[in-house]
Amino acid sequence: MALETPPNLYSPDFIKHLFDEMAHTYGTVNLISSLGFTCTWRRACINQIPGSGTRVLDLMTGGGECLGDIKRKYGSDTQVELVDWSEVMCARARKLIAQKKFSNCRVICGNALALPTADATYDAVYSTFGLKTLTMEEVGLLAREIKRVLKPGGYFCLMEISVPQPWWLRPGFKIYVKYVVPFLGRLFLGNPDNYRLLWEYTKAFGNCDQAARIFRENGLHTRQSDLFFTSATQIYGQK
Repeated sequence: MALETPPNLYSPDFIKHLFDEMAHTYGTVNLISSLGFTCTWRRACINQIPGSGTRVLDLMTGGGECLGDIKRKYGSDTQVELVDWSEVMCARARKLIAQKKFSNCRVICGNALALPTADATYDAVYSTFGLKTLTMEEVGLLAREIKRVLKPGGYFCLMEISVPQPWWLRPGFKIYVKYVVPFLGRLFLGNPDNYRLLWEYTKAFGNCDQAARIFRENGLHTRQSDLFFTSATQIYGQK
């Protein structure tokens, strides 16, 4: 029986529950199902903007998968805050920090749209694979919050998996994300229904075009770039 799309797909409580359930398998499934491209794309996101500054924010961090690349780019002394509203994802990020012995890191379990942070705090703000779980109204809230917490002249970069534009790639991409990724989720003892929802989020999101427009409307100098035939897209810029 086909999974019905729940009516509360963008509810904060639903998304928390979804990623709490997926947390133990998400990193592995994400890496294998993308054939390693998620690592390449995250690194491209981190390297898209200048690497100077002493304080960096990683929003919707998941298990902290970007942290190693952030530390390599900015240096081990850089203060990094990692924010996610899934308690289980936050626990995995803390475990990663302890295992890798990263210093000057703090994991915050909270809402990326209402940060417990003073204005003009960060030199750079990143987010990878989190945009698709937001409504476009929430993307506007995110843009305003990023603008608020960035220092004057600070940079941001956000990246998301996207429905590719080339006609010859789109059918295979749909089959892969809609059917193969859930199979891998089951293989690694995850709930395949949860992974099927990733296609629903991706299909509804499309790409970063609309998010880029919203960021510009909220006063952030914003540019766009594509990765691997538009299978991932990113927006980046400066306050």
